[in-house]
Amino acid sequence: MLNRTRINQTYTWLVIAVGSAVVASCAYSLPVKQLNWRFVLLALATVIIGARVSIQIPRVKAHISVSDTFIFLTLLLFGGEAAVLVAAAEALCSSLRISRRVETYFFNSAVMAVATFLTFTSLRLSFGQPLTDQGNYSVDFVVVLCMMAVVQYATNSLLIATNSALKAGEPIWSTWRKNFLWTSFTYLAGASAAGFITRMIGSVGSFAFIATLPIIAIVYFTYWTYMKNVEAAAAQAEQARRHVEELNRHIAEQERMSKALQETQEHFRNAFDYAAIGMALVSIQGSWLRVNRSLCEILGYSERELLRSNFQAITHAEDVRNDLANLYRLLQDETPTCQVEKRYMHRGGEIVWALNSISLVRDAQDNPAHFIFQIQDISERKRAEAALHSLSLVDELTGLYNRRGFLAVAEQHLAAIPRTDKVPLILYADLDGLKTINDSLGHLEGDRALVKTAEIFKETFRNSDIVARLGGDEFVVLAALGPQETPESLMARLQEKLNANNTLRSRPYDLSVSIGVAQLDSENERSIEELLVRADKAMYTNKRRKRSRDVLRAEFGKVARIEAVA
Repeated sequence: MLNRTRINQTYTWLVIAVGSAVVASCAYSLPVKQLNWRFVLLALATVIIGARVSIQIPRVKAHISVSDTFIFLTLLLFGGEAAVLVAAAEALCSSLRISRRVETYFFNSAVMAVATFLTFTSLRLSFGQPLTDQGNYSVDFVVVLCMMAVVQYATNSLLIATNSALKAGEPIWSTWRKNFLWTSFTYLAGASAAGFITRMIGSVGSFAFIATLPIIAIVYFTYWTYMKNVEAAAAQAEQARRHVEELNRHIAEQERMSKALQETQEHFRNAFDYAAIGMALVSIQGSWLRVNRSLCEILGYSERELLRSNFQAITHAEDVRNDLANLYRLLQDETPTCQVEKRYMHRGGEIVWALNSISLVRDAQDNPAHFIFQIQDISERKRAEAALHSLSLVDELTGLYNRRGFLAVAEQHLAAIPRTDKVPLILYADLDGLKTINDSLGHLEGDRALVKTAEIFKETFRNSDIVARLGGDEFVVLAALGPQETPESLMARLQEKLNANNTLRSRPYDLSVSIGVAQLDSENERSIEELLVRADKAMYTNKRRKRSRDVLRAEFGKVARIEAVA
């Protein structure tokens, strides 16, 4: 860029230097004696009128003026030196109007001086002096006019085209052909007008000089109309070029987008088909539109079987309503995505727990197109959670609820019992003599005593009653007393089960429990914790009132007794 600018500046100042030398030479050799008022009038007309009447060349920062006619006329009437000086002065005045750069003023003036100098030099070498002695419209005179127009046009346009090409970094020939080739018209018209006026002056005298004004006006407006047409055609061509470029960019962008779409579709297809989790496209109505292999493996169905069905058909009956509600929320734009744990029914009949992630895809008109289901099998996790939950709520030794499990379910059960016209009752029991059994027979036998006691409790009470081992040797039962039942009847039933088991003589000791009960007071509602405290106190009262005795029978024949306190 810097090198091109330096070359252009060098060229510009070289032209200015040559033009200055030409002007100086012509001013020195100017035949002043041959000049008269007609020259002064013609020079003023050239500088004043010609400098103000110009037309811009489309797409190039250059102008063409009708002063060429005046310059040609000066050359024919007063010689080349005078024409050079008039041309230089006219170009300088024209530049003052179209530019603000001093360098441009001198360059344009130098170009006109050099072009006019080469023109009259070529004519002088070819035809001698004076040029007007070639006969009225003789062949030689016509050749003079044509040669004058062609040399002036070629030199002027070539010098300016070179300057424009160096600025734009384009080939000189291309710039000249595109922007200056058709400007030859103005030079030929100007030369013809100058020749016609010259002959008129020779025939009718100096008054014919007045005829130059309408002739020049006609030439100017004719060329102005031509240039407007050229400018309009150039604008249309430019618009067509931009349209073609825009169309090419659009086609290229469409091709790029098409390629990107194909790549995206291929990536989606690979990600869909080979995903480690189940994936599916589901219609708005719920039909499977497309499924991958992982989903078929999770549910046990083949791809063909799933595509003939819908997701509702293989969803657990209790989860269908929740699924449809979530899909409705997606359709209503209440949420962008939905993630829920749900149950599917495997082809083999077992339940498959899945983490279902759903998103809605809309078409170009923003209408719902289909759903994307991402289905992750979480059955193993659910089984592990269930096992952990069971371990946290169930006593590992007896299989009964532990304290945590009892409290988790008892509160809700306690609130539900009154609705069945039954009375809630807490039975708190303590296995007598467990420490003696552990110390005498070992902890393994103590565990057997606890397990057997738990079995007797489960046999004694209903399945709807909640039986738990709170820890150590303490058991608790949340029972529901019917209209014909009393706490004493429950304790008697438990005593019968214990006696029946003790009569089997399968152990070197009898099982015996101390019991306390607490009944719900409907007039003064109590929580499950309060009932446990009341029942515990009643149990310890019962335990203190029982006679002290050793759980191990001296002769292993003594039968355990229960003395319960309500």
